Amino acid sequence: MTTTAVAPAKKNQTFAFRAEGFDGKPKSGTAVASTREAAIAKLAANPEYTSILSVRQTGTTVVGKKSRPKARAMVASSRQLAMYLEVGYDERAAITEILDDGEIGDVVLAHGLTQVLKDMSSEGVKMHVAMARHPYIFPDLMTKTLAAGDEGGFVADAANQVADDLENEDEQRAKVKKALTYPMVVLALSSAIFAFLMMWVVPKFGAMYKDLSHGKASLPFLTQVVMAVSAQMAWAVPLLAVVGVVGTIWYRRNSKEENVRAFVDPLKLKVPVFGKLFRDIALTKFCRIMASLAENNVHITDAMAITAGSVGNIVMEKAILKARDGKLKGQSIMEPLREEPLFPKMLLKFLALGENTGETAKSLRAVGKLYERDVDHTTNNMEAYVQPVFLIGIAGMVLIIALAIYLPYFSLGDVISPY
Repeated sequence: MTTTAVAPAKKNQTFAFRAEGFDGKPKSGTAVASTREAAIAKLAANPEYTSILSVRQTGTTVVGKKSRPKARAMVASSRQLAMYLEVGYDERAAITEILDDGEIGDVVLAHGLTQVLKDMSSEGVKMHVAMARHPYIFPDLMTKTLAAGDEGGFVADAANQVADDLENEDEQRAKVKKALTYPMVVLALSSAIFAFLMMWVVPKFGAMYKDLSHGKASLPFLTQVVMAVSAQMAWAVPLLAVVGVVGTIWYRRNSKEENVRAFVDPLKLKVPVFGKLFRDIALTKFCRIMASLAENNVHITDAMAITAGSVGNIVMEKAILKARDGKLKGQSIMEPLREEPLFPKMLLKFLALGENTGETAKSLRAVGKLYERDVDHTTNNMEAYVQPVFLIGIAGMVLIIALAIYLPYFSLGDVISPY
């Protein structure tokens, strides 16, 4: 008896399309079908469209609500968006072209742009409004700058500014990652050495002393402490590894939540060496973004709101928003900023000079270069700053374990002679 294999039915997939309507204008949207050919046939049968311009699969990868795109993909796409808007494309057509290129290289960003295009097509909302619905994909700097550009009628210039700012931020992020590579590698190696010594070397010596004295040896206090810690390593190391991995994943997913930032951001500023680096990075962002918005004639209260959400530190963000509230009441922005120790006197002097002369952008650009130079100096010399600390730490760790192991040898007779 023979059996006939039945091919499983293909699941429906979502396709983004671009078609020409009877009015001659391009229409964008999504269609659900089992294959691309079926989607084209379905659209061709729709009397609302005179011709089908493009049909592409949006992808079936599940993207979480808090998933984030790759920084390089975001920079490239924002530059493409600025280019299309600058040559005269409308917002929907520009996003459609970016998606049709097929070279985004990031599933999360492709999903986000698809959702933005869908919302713009079905609900008629502005691009920046649709992007703001996905804050983990499209940063506040992007959505708020585009909103200001839309309100002021210079959305193409705003898109160019977004591309410049995201590119500068990505370059700065790359420098920081490069600076942190050496400390992280050394920390990982020293942790591995510590775990090896405590889990394999110390127990062997402990067992030897126990055998020599039949379990009745009176060991030095340091040796007892080290052996007690060693006895807990079998469960402590796996637990710490699991907690570390889970904690890292959780933090990456929730790092933008206000309660998380309220706890973590102040701690970042207090970390030796790195605290100053994080502060200088936030100050550089403050100067660069405020200057960019001032050059684009964004009102200072709107500029401060955009900058506050983009500096990357909630302490500085609250100070900026407090100054903005004062400005809305007709007060100077200087007093609230003077109350926050994060803002150096030099920055405040340049900001006051710009406020008094109407050259805010020029003043902030000048002082921003100084903080950017400080960031470069710190990142370039990070190895020199951190290496002595780690060397002392590793040397101290090895010394303590060595003393704990060999101290009983100095009084070996006392350890074993009574037994």
